[in-house]
Amino acid sequence: MLGDCKLAMNKLFGFLLIGVGAVASHSWSQQLDNNTCGRIVNRGLIEVRGQLHSYSGGFIRNESGRITITGDARIEQDILRGRTEFIGDSSGKAQQVPQITYEVLYFRGQSTKHLDPTARRSLVSSDTLVVEKPSELRIQRDLPLVALGRVHHDGAVNREGAVGAIVLRGTREQLLTGNGQMSVLEVDNPAGVRMGDSALIAMRHTLYLHRGVLKNTEGSNISMEARSLVIRTDSGAVEDFLKYQGGYSIRYQGSGRIVTGNEIPADERILQSLTVLNSGGLQLDRHVTVNDSLVVGTESQPTFVFTERDTVERYVLTYTHAELDPLYRHPRAEVIGSFRRTGIRGDSIPQFYNNRFTWIAPRVPNAQVPGAITLRSLPQTFPPFPEGTTKVRRALFVDATDKEGRLLGALPYTIGYAWLDTPQEPQTDESNGLDRSKVILLHWNGARWRNIRSSRTPASYDNSGWAYSLADTLSQLGPFAIGYPVPTQVCLDAKVVLEGPYRNGAMATDLARRRLIPPTPPNIYPYNRDPNRNAINARVIDTGIVDWVLVELRPTMTSQHRIYRTALLRADGSLVDVDGASRLCFDPTVDTTAYYVAIHHRTHLAIITASPYRLAGDETLPQPLSLSSSTAVLGGAAALKPIDYTPTDGVIFGMVAGDVNGDGSVDINDRTDYDAIWNGCVTEGYLNRDTDMSGIVTTRDANKTWNNRGRTTNVPR
Repeated sequence: MLGDCKLAMNKLFGFLLIGVGAVASHSWSQQLDNNTCGRIVNRGLIEVRGQLHSYSGGFIRNESGRITITGDARIEQDILRGRTEFIGDSSGKAQQVPQITYEVLYFRGQSTKHLDPTARRSLVSSDTLVVEKPSELRIQRDLPLVALGRVHHDGAVNREGAVGAIVLRGTREQLLTGNGQMSVLEVDNPAGVRMGDSALIAMRHTLYLHRGVLKNTEGSNISMEARSLVIRTDSGAVEDFLKYQGGYSIRYQGSGRIVTGNEIPADERILQSLTVLNSGGLQLDRHVTVNDSLVVGTESQPTFVFTERDTVERYVLTYTHAELDPLYRHPRAEVIGSFRRTGIRGDSIPQFYNNRFTWIAPRVPNAQVPGAITLRSLPQTFPPFPEGTTKVRRALFVDATDKEGRLLGALPYTIGYAWLDTPQEPQTDESNGLDRSKVILLHWNGARWRNIRSSRTPASYDNSGWAYSLADTLSQLGPFAIGYPVPTQVCLDAKVVLEGPYRNGAMATDLARRRLIPPTPPNIYPYNRDPNRNAINARVIDTGIVDWVLVELRPTMTSQHRIYRTALLRADGSLVDVDGASRLCFDPTVDTTAYYVAIHHRTHLAIITASPYRLAGDETLPQPLSLSSSTAVLGGAAALKPIDYTPTDGVIFGMVAGDVNGDGSVDINDRTDYDAIWNGCVTEGYLNRDTDMSGIVTTRDANKTWNNRGRTTNVPR
């Protein structure tokens, strides 16, 4: 035993082997014992085949040498320079490792390397840390191993499952290599950490991106094990996508706003839970899909998820869980932008969306639920449509898709909607001075606002500042607003038939089924007569639509005061509004005065009623005006084309097909209409020369025109 001061002061320049026979102990323990007054200076190799005890006051000065230890060690000095190796190689046994600062530290051998659980400080590797296979480190949760330099890790950390961290905390860029397994890796280096060639570190519990960039590549990477976690602050990041062995979760924390990065997996099936706790909120820079749970905010701090930076850079947060709603820990926490749910429940069960007070309940059986419903909620934003600034400063958009991802035109559902009514907080108030007891939900059908009459009034109020209500018996999708009801309107209930698409007892809807009908009517006759044409935008044109038509109201037959409305024509002949379902109603400036009603179409001769027709209020449902009857139209049978007969309705008349150039006649002398068709045969698209409206110009279209040659409209221009 080196207990004598004089002996202990000897400088060891060569090889010192302390083994069997070097200890005066019957226990055959093999140890190097440095007492309170000893000093060992090593520039060579000290091999301790047993225990190393350096007591208080003793000092090992390992200047440029190497110390290898096979047994337990107790070192009470703060720093041990040079190279220190813990090489215990007994399977099933533990080797105790002091938690001090080492310059170069190696672990190898089968013995489990236990970092001293009684220590009051962390083990620090100031230059190099190497963990060779099959070494396992046992690291305490509250005493991480801190590496300030290079790390090579081929071993394992806490195989039995306990949490223990390796922290990379250098001041210059650190290198991480190896193919080992870790419990927790914390990147806390502003200069960053670079993954070395072919490195692959399996992360069992947590990758903590605290400060600096983890500079990984596809070939040198971290592999997240199933049910592991990535924690990221606004100061940390990862350069490339992480590898994964199963689904993992992400938590954002800190104070600044965080923009999502490559910690988000590219595969939408992988992200399990998303927790957003940072007070600055989360800004999406890509579409994000969450499959298990979503938590936003803390009980004391509202937090936001922003899905869009501007009108161009817009993304969607998708949540797939059917049974578990998102958790907004603070009442003001919110997802601002588009929130999509794919685990849809039917039978009127509410599912929450952007905040605690916004929800949707589809009124369909579970077997008939859509594939997804998306609610886009924009706080502090007026709806971007005419008269939008007279509404509450919150815009809402609802869309639904079927199981194949096709946009739906309608869906039976109930919606819960909300806005911040906080006039005492001007910076958050969205009420725009409106009385919350009187406002309702409004729908923009593509051309005008319509009242949602099932809106519940007055709205309820929560002490957190939310005003909220619901509207049931909805089927409309698209843009919504919250505001005062629009004034009472007058409506036209009418039916008309076009000769061109009429086949086998009904009008065909080939153009809609082939998705050829434009959402905004083109700038051609007759649609360019409508002064509001440019504002029209049909969100969905469903497969029951034939085409656009123009409806014209005239107080007298020859009056130049004319009211135009572009409408959609359904396969059964009904004229409907831009949403493809609503009654065709007019602006409040139109009253219930009787009007002559004219119908215009881009390939058919216009018709007009023989006498004025009184429009109905939007609350009443009069007998529809049938324009497929010769008695209703000016000119009678001569203004129409007989196209069918039924015992119930008698002869069915349709508007005459073949006016390709819209001049009010099917040309005979210069054959303009006919030649336009003949010269454009076998072309496809939304074309005027396609008189049968099949989407393909063929000789059948030419035949329609030829058979109607010489016919003219009798609608006064």
